[in-house]
Amino acid sequence: FDTYDLVVALPIRGDPSEPYLTVYVANALQRAKANGFTGTDEMINRAKPYLKNIERYYPWYYTKDIRFSISSYAVYTRKLLGDPDLSKGQKLLRDYGAIDKAPMEALGWLLGAFAQQKGVEAERKQLVRHAMNKVSETAGAANFTTSYGDGAYLMLASDRRVDSVMLESLIQEQKDLDLIPKI
Repeated sequence: FDTYDLVVALPIRGDPSEPYLTVYVANALQRAKANGFTGTDEMINRAKPYLKNIERYYPWYYTKDIRFSISSYAVYTRKLLGDPDLSKGQKLLRDYGAIDKAPMEALGWLLGAFAQQKGVEAERKQLVRHAMNKVSETAGAANFTTSYGDGAYLMLASDRRVDSVMLESLIQEQKDLDLIPKI
């Protein structure tokens, strides 16, 4: 395999990449770089155009929720890569429609992309309010519930990942929020 193969989630030559896995790998490479690992720059630079145009790579059978989730993850990862695209995040949120029907994980990634950014204050407030309304809280713990539907395997679904995505994004947005230690 060459460097390009790593960026597109290790497909076999000639096979299409898997969009979620490619975003995941780009995200992991950036986190590795941020923690002192070297040799990731070339792979990250190859991933940037893919992430920017992630929608071109979706197979026909990806549902609206899967597309929205992966696109939201790509917007979040682009922010980590130093290539924020707030207008694309706003468009994703606007085009999806009813926020109360949107996947929590995708909303968490958008909140992370918008966290502390000027020009998206209304969206940040809306996302935090929605998260606060959707959390299941006890005296000592809190979690978010989500459903991936039929496309769960396309995103390596995990019942607990939404908690970690929302936790990271809430910390970035409102680090003193009382809910954070419970999550």
